Amino acid sequence: MYTEYQPSHLLVPYIDNYWEFKGNPDYGMRIHILPDGCTDFIFTLGEVANAVEEGSLIMQPYRSYFVGPMTKYSELVTYTESIHMFGVRFLPCGLSCFTNLPLHEFVNSRVSTNEMKAVFDDTFIEKLGEQKHVTDRIRVVEEYLLAYLARHYQPADSHVAMAVNMINHSKGKRSVRSLMDDVCLCQRHFERKFKHYTGFTPKEYSRIVKFKNAVELLRTTTSANLLTTAVDAGYYDLAHFSKEIKSMSGNTPASFLSLTVPEETTLTYIEPQR
Repeated sequence: MYTEYQPSHLLVPYIDNYWEFKGNPDYGMRIHILPDGCTDFIFTLGEVANAVEEGSLIMQPYRSYFVGPMTKYSELVTYTESIHMFGVRFLPCGLSCFTNLPLHEFVNSRVSTNEMKAVFDDTFIEKLGEQKHVTDRIRVVEEYLLAYLARHYQPADSHVAMAVNMINHSKGKRSVRSLMDDVCLCQRHFERKFKHYTGFTPKEYSRIVKFKNAVELLRTTTSANLLTTAVDAGYYDLAHFSKEIKSMSGNTPASFLSLTVPEETTLTYIEPQR
């Protein structure tokens, strides 16, 4: 039902992946979307799953939306017989090479693309709707993005890009203070730039990367010893680890273990449910 596709080598520096969510879900199926540090453009090519949070924008079929940086999980629910959504997921700093959009203004938000001016206009959904196969949709997106880059390319901020890479490399375990030593900017200026281009403070982004690594460790472990996994992921103790996983995903650490079947369906934009 949920499938990810890798971008061409020319777009690897900017795009994490393309994804398609298509099929016939169970009525009332709940889906947890986990924070991953990325931003998404979503094109609804049919019926959609919608957020259960009160006041959240309700997505409509045959429209396009921008989903900003997420600092917490989002819960979607399906109330249709079929569903079809296609997405383009930009890496942290990846979107900044296409637009100077202040991402901190879109944290935990979903907005219609006809209310903003950034990369895809509100007619792009028509081009995708004309394509019969996902490979054709990806081709249309890549041709469009490469042409867009040729006209609007702006390099990613070097300080922010370096900090993002260092946080990723340390799997979220590196302290913000140590980042400052390498970035060579005053803390206030650095954090302001980091929030503008990624939507997060350095501390928030480190937390998300650390959480992502913890989930991956849980999904690949064959042991029920959660304390060992918690320590490997950089958490001080099991209580803190369990609280963090629950807060960020809505599920317990045990629900991610490869040797168990989760009690609740959890589809993420990090990786399809196993």
